[in-house]
Amino acid sequence: MRLLFALLLWMGAGLVRAQSLPPPIAAALERAQVPVQAVSVLVQPLEGGAPLLAVNETVPRNPASVMKLVTTFAAYETFGAQYRWTSRLVARGRVLGQELVGDLVLRSDGDPYLTAERAWKLLRTARALGIHTIRGRLILEADGLRIPPTDPFAFDGDGYRPYNTPASAELVNFNTVIVQLQPSPDGARVLATLHPPLAGVSVGNALKIETGACPADVVKRLETGVQEDAQGMAITLSGRYPASCGIRFLGLSPLPAERFASAMLEGIWRELGGRLLPADAPAPAGGEWLVATDDSPTLTEIAYQMNKWSSNPIARQLLALVGARRMPAAPDHVAAGASAVRSLLTEAGIDRHGVVLENGAGLSREERITAADLARLLQTVWNRPYAAEFIATLPVAGVDGTARRRFKDSPIREWAHVKTGTLRDVRAIAGFAQSQSGTPYVIAAVIEHANAAQAGEALTALFDWLWAH
Repeated sequence: MRLLFALLLWMGAGLVRAQSLPPPIAAALERAQVPVQAVSVLVQPLEGGAPLLAVNETVPRNPASVMKLVTTFAAYETFGAQYRWTSRLVARGRVLGQELVGDLVLRSDGDPYLTAERAWKLLRTARALGIHTIRGRLILEADGLRIPPTDPFAFDGDGYRPYNTPASAELVNFNTVIVQLQPSPDGARVLATLHPPLAGVSVGNALKIETGACPADVVKRLETGVQEDAQGMAITLSGRYPASCGIRFLGLSPLPAERFASAMLEGIWRELGGRLLPADAPAPAGGEWLVATDDSPTLTEIAYQMNKWSSNPIARQLLALVGARRMPAAPDHVAAGASAVRSLLTEAGIDRHGVVLENGAGLSREERITAADLARLLQTVWNRPYAAEFIATLPVAGVDGTARRRFKDSPIREWAHVKTGTLRDVRAIAGFAQSQSGTPYVIAAVIEHANAAQAGEALTALFDWLWAH
């Protein structure tokens, strides 16, 4: 009986240790005025076993962009690490000399990485093969995806920002135009150019150049907008731009996906010297001529861009593509993707506490997952054949991606691959980390509180504490 009593005391002491935050982390939270009830943490040896630290690990919380880990897992399970999407350029109608009487059609299978550069390559092939004039339409078709309209202004009212771009069958170049800002050669004004070119879209540039130091957030300080009238659309820019800023870039999403695709394709075609004329009549009957094809980068390369830089458009598109592959007849492939992801998690024994998935990107007030399920997902990934590829997509602590400015002075710099997440009231992180002893761990931590923005120091302290073990 004495032995049993001692054992129970020992087990109880272990439970208290596991459920208590180490002093450096608790102190950082106290300084940020964040209660421990608003924090979930699980640190566990990668190969399994008792947690090194477990606090509120089964409480569902909003993980912000850390939810991209779930989307990445589902995409790897569905397509495989080396999967590629293929875009095809087709001439529909008749080619008469240098004129296509009919439509030049870019057919996409929902490719989440159909960039302007790749579209340029396809259209340049058409020019190189002798097509100069299109008497008809230059369009993008993607019949394989069914995605209901989504209001990009719904989340925070800033629908012209690329991070709010929804999934779309017509997605090209992430529905994003880059405005390049730079002083003119004589230093008298600010020049603004669009990349890629968008037909019918101009720049209303009212920027004032000035002297002085360049603020780190100079681009965020500028006032931007979109104005449309009978003559077309203008991206408006106003504010002050110090000449010392040199070249800076501003990303905008000024058009719905279908209009953006049309404007981009026409803009590139005209820059290539091509002409686009209205059709005199419907496209004549005839066969289709395959002009060119282009394969996307592999899923791993695409997920690298998504996770390193936390791309919401890619994540949303991948969720819809998972839905289309697993439930092709579904009327809404975004909802089908969310359902398919939950099934995949359940099959892998991960979803034990009710994962809530809305768009797969984490830019949501609805999405929820527990630290325990995040850690279990990472342990599952570790035992999959694509583990190396998956881990390589995650930012390296203190080195690159969204973690490049974090952990620069931490001993765990370069020794952790992590996905970070940030919303107004959320700070989250999850990934793989190694301690000083060489032991690998999975780690998941979510702070969900009004003062979360002040609690980043606590997450750094967590990794410093882990390194010491």
